[in-house]
Amino acid sequence: MQSYLSAESTFLRAFGNRCLLLLFLCVLSRTGSTTGKASVLGLSIDISPGTIVVLGPILALLFLVSLKMEADNLMVARNDLLSQNQRAPRIRIGWAPYGLFALPTGTAIFLFWQYFVNIVPASTAKVPAADCNTFNRFRYLVDFGLGGFPTKYCIDDITAGMPWIYPPYQTYGYIVIIISCGRLCYIICRDWTKYR
Repeated sequence: MQSYLSAESTFLRAFGNRCLLLLFLCVLSRTGSTTGKASVLGLSIDISPGTIVVLGPILALLFLVSLKMEADNLMVARNDLLSQNQRAPRIRIGWAPYGLFALPTGTAIFLFWQYFVNIVPASTAKVPAADCNTFNRFRYLVDFGLGGFPTKYCIDDITAGMPWIYPPYQTYGYIVIIISCGRLCYIICRDWTKYR
């Protein structure tokens, strides 16, 4: 029983650390500076807020997939532990783990909103430069003629280091990612109490 409880607390700690990383990326996406410095294990890289916004929902989904696999391992361990015991005590679970489980989905929604609101086309031959206030973002959903184009980040008008985007395909891909994140969050929350 003690080893299972240790594994459960390790899982929650890992989930919390990944959520902190996602929150840090959300904060970096709102800095408005040309680049943000990210340093891990002595390796430092410059990340533009646009790159964070474009790759953030995908990263949130990958985190949830890895955490879902860890949660499945915990569920197997719970089942094995409870099959050895005749009577398992019923323990009431607080709301904090559920808030933690919902955080990656929330960050994916936040970063998608930043993509939708703060990224506009930069000047190209195909797509003229757009003004942040007047660009019709509905085109990200319906204009299949846009193709790929370089972008400008509306907070501080950043164009250096900004990725290309490919609406509306990329927009619909993000919507599928957010739905997948919500589904994985629901499954983790549902299964969290199954064998407690």
